[in-house]
Amino acid sequence: MGSYIPAEDIGLGNQALLNKIDKLRELNVGSIVPLPQLVVVGDQSSGKSSVLESLTGFSFPRDTKLCTRYATQITCRRDAIKSVMISIIPGPNASLAHKERLRKFERRDKDLHGDGLADVFRGANEAMGIRGTGDEDQGVTAFSEDVLKIEIKGPNESHLTVIDVPGIFRTVTAGLTTENDMELVKNMVLKYMKDPRTIILAVIPCNIDIATQEILRLASDVDPNGIRTMGVLTKPDLAVEQATMQDAVDLVLGKRNKLRLGYCVVKNRGSDDTSSTLKDRNESERNFFKKDPWSQLARSDRYGIESLKRRLRELLMDISRREFPAVKHEILKRLNDNRKQLDAMGPSRSDATAQRIYLGKLSDHFQQKTQCALDAYYSRDQLFRDREEMRLITRIIELNEVFGDVIRRKGHKREFQKEVNNDSADPVETTFTPVNPEDYPEIQDVLAEPYECEDPLDECILEHIEQEFKRGRGRELGTVPGTLLATTFKEQTQKWEPLVLSHVSNAILAVHYFIWELLKIVCPEKTVRDELLDTVLLDEVRAAYQRAMDHARFLLQVEREGCPMTLNHYFTANLEKGRVDRLIELIERMFGHSATDGDSVINRNMLKGIRSEKSNTEHVRDEIHDALKSYYKVSRKRFVDVVCQQAVDYYLLSGPQSPLRIFCNERINRMTDEQLDMIAGEDTGTNRERALLTREIESLEKAMAVLRG
Repeated sequence: MGSYIPAEDIGLGNQALLNKIDKLRELNVGSIVPLPQLVVVGDQSSGKSSVLESLTGFSFPRDTKLCTRYATQITCRRDAIKSVMISIIPGPNASLAHKERLRKFERRDKDLHGDGLADVFRGANEAMGIRGTGDEDQGVTAFSEDVLKIEIKGPNESHLTVIDVPGIFRTVTAGLTTENDMELVKNMVLKYMKDPRTIILAVIPCNIDIATQEILRLASDVDPNGIRTMGVLTKPDLAVEQATMQDAVDLVLGKRNKLRLGYCVVKNRGSDDTSSTLKDRNESERNFFKKDPWSQLARSDRYGIESLKRRLRELLMDISRREFPAVKHEILKRLNDNRKQLDAMGPSRSDATAQRIYLGKLSDHFQQKTQCALDAYYSRDQLFRDREEMRLITRIIELNEVFGDVIRRKGHKREFQKEVNNDSADPVETTFTPVNPEDYPEIQDVLAEPYECEDPLDECILEHIEQEFKRGRGRELGTVPGTLLATTFKEQTQKWEPLVLSHVSNAILAVHYFIWELLKIVCPEKTVRDELLDTVLLDEVRAAYQRAMDHARFLLQVEREGCPMTLNHYFTANLEKGRVDRLIELIERMFGHSATDGDSVINRNMLKGIRSEKSNTEHVRDEIHDALKSYYKVSRKRFVDVVCQQAVDYYLLSGPQSPLRIFCNERINRMTDEQLDMIAGEDTGTNRERALLTREIESLEKAMAVLRG
């Protein structure tokens, strides 16, 4: 993978590229966007620390209480002055207090070793809150998401950055680790290994059966093709059997290797060796690999720590150059996406003023769309082009037309005599899908039952009127009884009540559907919307619906229960027309149809000879029928208009107490601080999401500054 890059020939451009990636990692961008990196993984006691020590020249403490309990980023850089600086990069979910505590931890010296180094690690563990730092009561966890950053500079250093993660373990240590810690470490290791831009350095001792190593199985799970995993074999001096040593040699030579990046082998400094220098260690390693069977590796350039260093620089440089444009693109995209998400959440709603402003903007948006829906200005908002069922006024007008058509054709109980259906047009059909009342149980008790109006009865209405007259007549002599017209009118209009209440209920459902769906659009945050409905809107819209239903009942009572009354001249005109029709019928019966032809003339003597031969009862019956028929037509037209104009339009759409006007700035201004906080105050989840987006945006903005620098 790539070509050999000597330390002295890495180049200023490549050096700047690697520096940028290191700075991105320090900004925790790696937790947001995968970065090119080398991660060293392996079991505890696999030799990881010794490998890192040989690569970096940095000696890790060997105290078991100070073993790696967090990710460690080790960076080597060339500099004229030798120095070591140790600091802590807070984890992605660190609180402000924890970040502040970690910022105070910083150790800087020309060199760190021995007891001084152990003290540094104890201080880092204590700052992170790690258990087992000398006092069993200190610390709250055995492992941490924080990252220990070790930066090593010197005139002989070349750029190399590797990340060490805690070693996988299978046995808990009393007072230090638990079963949960075991799973936590495994998940931490996998998190780093899963990143597609991570080169996995799997450290494996030579003196065990490699086929049983869990770290290779985990690497195979996340890198099934083996294209970004390299094996690092350690402790070759502990492999005593010839077959075991030859197996390791074959792996390094690629004879039975499934990893595209292959294997390297290094010899660790012994655990009891605390005095030899790195120069001594390198010399010992070279002498060791001159022995059989390790001498077979002489031409492979895959043995020894110096070979491993070159190989790692090569891998790091190659993946960094290849992935850098994609990293830059992903950081910019993530930054833009986060900004959009944060903008969609609106400003922080931490106090009553901010909450009132937030709800005010929602209500303005709601009222603007509502006005378009009432004025049929559908071209002003994409909503009405995408969703025709939100065209409220069109839907209401259609409901009114259907109501008027049904009450005209079927609203009377009995057909009037000689009632000719001049309205031969087809019934008005609805084009909107009806709103199902079962979808809105919160208002079902306000609504009337659905009503399917039947056709009028075909039985003779004259016989019915005559029977009613006979059962209730008094001393009248050839005149219509005063109460009989009211009685027959009330009976003839008995279907009006279920028709009207069903119609107003359908209008309420249309308005309710519009309000609920529009709230989902203008207030996409479900917790705010639910609280707004439950705390304020639901009770008030229910009251508005109830006022519409009560007014419909009031109109029914006025029209059906009171004395028939009208000043409309059409009543007299219709009444006279009825009498004329009866006269024409009588003439035709006596003289034939020719007497009423257009050119026929009826003289005075003929008129004197006309006799209806009706009894007083029949005469009164006919008069009652004609009066009832005339008054019914006038009353029906008047009644349909006032129901649509008042109960529907005024009470549900345009009136000052319309449910459409409840969610407005005036209502919001009347809310108490407690109500505002309950409705618009951000919950824990929203606060957490806002804080996360804010932190990510801050890191990503700094990252873009690094990338442009």
